Amino acid sequence: MSIETIRAVAQPWQCDAMGHMNVRFYTGFFDDASSQFVGRLVGGVEHLSAAQLGWADVRHVVEFREEVRSGGLLTISTRVIKIGRTSLTFRHDLTGLRGNLHATMEVVTVLFDLKARQATTLPDNIRGAAEELLAQEVA
Repeated sequence: MSIETIRAVAQPWQCDAMGHMNVRFYTGFFDDASSQFVGRLVGGVEHLSAAQLGWADVRHVVEFREEVRSGGLLTISTRVIKIGRTSLTFRHDLTGLRGNLHATMEVVTVLFDLKARQATTLPDNIRGAAEELLAQEVA
Protein backbone atom coordinates (compact mmCIF):
# COMPACT_ATOMS: atom_id res chain seq x y z
CA MET A 1 0.00 0.00 0.00
CA SER A 2 1.23 3.47 -0.83
CA ILE A 3 1.24 6.21 1.79
CA GLU A 4 0.98 9.86 0.84
CA THR A 5 4.16 11.42 2.15
CA ILE A 6 4.28 14.90 0.59
CA ARG A 7 1.99 17.54 -0.90
CA ALA A 8 3.78 20.47 -2.44
CA VAL A 9 3.74 23.22 -5.05
CA ALA A 10 6.57 23.78 -7.53
CA GLN A 11 7.54 27.34 -6.72
CA PRO A 12 8.93 29.69 -9.39
CA TRP A 13 12.24 29.97 -7.48
CA GLN A 14 12.61 26.16 -7.74
CA CYS A 15 12.55 26.31 -11.53
CA ASP A 16 15.35 26.76 -14.04
CA ALA A 17 15.58 29.14 -16.99
CA MET A 18 13.28 26.87 -19.02
CA GLY A 19 10.53 27.07 -16.39
CA HIS A 20 10.98 23.46 -15.22
CA MET A 21 11.62 22.41 -11.64
CA ASN A 22 15.36 21.97 -11.10
CA VAL A 23 16.67 18.49 -10.28
CA ARG A 24 17.91 19.51 -6.83
CA PHE A 25 14.33 20.23 -5.74
CA TYR A 26 13.08 16.81 -6.82
CA THR A 27 15.77 15.42 -4.54
CA GLY A 28 14.66 17.65 -1.67
CA PHE A 29 11.03 16.59 -2.03
CA PHE A 30 12.03 12.93 -2.20
CA ASP A 31 14.25 13.30 0.88
CA ASP A 32 11.41 14.89 2.86
CA ALA A 33 9.10 12.06 1.71
CA SER A 34 11.67 9.51 2.93
CA SER A 35 11.74 11.14 6.36
CA GLN A 36 7.95 11.09 6.52
CA PHE A 37 7.82 7.46 5.40
CA VAL A 38 10.39 5.92 7.75
CA GLY A 39 9.15 8.18 10.55
CA ARG A 40 5.67 6.74 10.21
CA LEU A 41 7.03 3.21 10.35
CA VAL A 42 8.83 3.77 13.63
CA GLY A 43 6.72 6.51 15.23
CA GLY A 44 9.00 9.46 14.54
CA VAL A 45 12.60 10.43 14.98
CA GLU A 46 12.21 10.63 18.76
CA HIS A 47 11.90 6.83 19.03
CA LEU A 48 14.99 6.25 16.90
CA SER A 49 17.05 8.89 18.70
CA ALA A 50 16.24 7.40 22.07
CA ALA A 51 17.52 4.04 20.82
CA GLN A 52 20.65 5.61 19.23
CA LEU A 53 19.43 4.58 15.76
CA GLY A 54 19.15 6.37 12.44
CA TRP A 55 18.73 5.70 8.73
CA ALA A 56 21.55 5.77 6.19
CA ASP A 57 20.56 5.85 2.52
CA VAL A 58 22.88 3.69 0.45
CA ARG A 59 21.19 3.84 -2.96
CA HIS A 60 18.95 6.21 -4.90
CA VAL A 61 17.68 5.56 -8.42
CA VAL A 62 15.73 8.44 -9.96
CA GLU A 63 13.72 8.36 -13.17
CA PHE A 64 12.36 11.56 -14.65
CA ARG A 65 9.19 11.03 -16.69
CA GLU A 66 7.47 14.37 -17.21
CA GLU A 67 8.70 17.86 -16.45
CA VAL A 68 7.24 19.78 -13.53
CA ARG A 69 6.43 23.37 -14.36
CA SER A 70 6.23 26.35 -12.04
CA GLY A 71 3.00 26.23 -10.05
CA GLY A 72 2.57 22.48 -10.47
CA LEU A 73 0.62 20.81 -7.67
CA LEU A 74 2.53 17.75 -6.54
CA THR A 75 1.99 14.68 -4.41
CA ILE A 76 4.47 12.00 -3.43
CA SER A 77 3.22 8.55 -2.51
CA THR A 78 5.61 5.97 -1.09
CA ARG A 79 5.46 2.19 -0.90
CA VAL A 80 7.65 -0.65 0.38
CA ILE A 81 9.28 -2.78 -2.30
CA LYS A 82 11.55 -5.04 -0.24
CA ILE A 83 12.48 -5.71 3.36
CA GLY A 84 15.98 -6.91 4.18
CA ARG A 85 17.65 -7.89 7.42
CA THR A 86 18.99 -4.36 8.05
CA SER A 87 17.43 -2.45 5.17
CA LEU A 88 14.25 -1.24 3.53
CA THR A 89 13.76 -0.60 -0.16
CA PHE A 90 10.92 1.73 -1.05
CA ARG A 91 9.71 3.75 -4.03
CA HIS A 92 8.46 7.30 -4.22
CA ASP A 93 6.07 8.32 -7.03
CA LEU A 94 5.89 12.07 -7.69
CA THR A 95 2.60 12.82 -9.42
CA GLY A 96 0.76 15.89 -10.62
CA LEU A 97 -2.79 17.02 -10.06
CA ARG A 98 -4.16 14.73 -12.80
CA GLY A 99 -2.25 11.73 -11.44
CA ASN A 100 0.40 12.07 -14.14
CA LEU A 101 3.75 10.59 -13.10
CA HIS A 102 6.55 13.17 -13.07
CA ALA A 103 9.35 11.17 -11.45
CA THR A 104 10.16 8.18 -9.29
CA MET A 105 12.90 7.47 -6.79
CA GLU A 106 13.80 4.04 -5.50
CA VAL A 107 15.60 4.20 -2.15
CA VAL A 108 17.57 1.61 -0.23
CA THR A 109 18.09 2.71 3.35
CA VAL A 110 19.84 0.87 6.15
CA LEU A 111 18.99 1.09 9.84
CA PHE A 112 22.16 2.38 11.45
CA ASP A 113 23.37 2.01 15.03
CA LEU A 114 24.72 5.49 15.76
CA LYS A 115 26.85 4.34 18.70
CA ALA A 116 28.44 1.29 17.03
CA ARG A 117 28.57 3.14 13.65
CA GLN A 118 27.29 0.12 11.71
CA ALA A 119 24.13 -1.35 10.22
CA THR A 120 21.81 -3.10 12.64
CA THR A 121 18.93 -5.55 12.34
CA LEU A 122 15.48 -4.07 11.82
CA PRO A 123 13.54 -4.35 15.09
CA ASP A 124 10.24 -6.21 15.10
CA ASN A 125 8.10 -3.04 15.22
CA ILE A 126 9.69 -1.56 12.09
CA ARG A 127 9.76 -4.88 10.26
CA GLY A 128 6.12 -5.53 11.18
CA ALA A 129 4.96 -2.10 9.98
CA ALA A 130 6.86 -2.50 6.69
CA GLU A 131 5.56 -6.06 6.20
CA GLU A 132 2.00 -4.86 6.73
CA LEU A 133 2.40 -2.22 4.02
CA LEU A 134 4.08 -4.69 1.68
CA ALA A 135 1.32 -7.27 2.22
CA GLN A 136 -1.33 -4.67 1.38
CA GLU A 137 0.60 -3.78 -1.78
CA VAL A 138 0.56 -7.34 -3.14
CA ALA A 139 -2.99 -8.14 -2.01
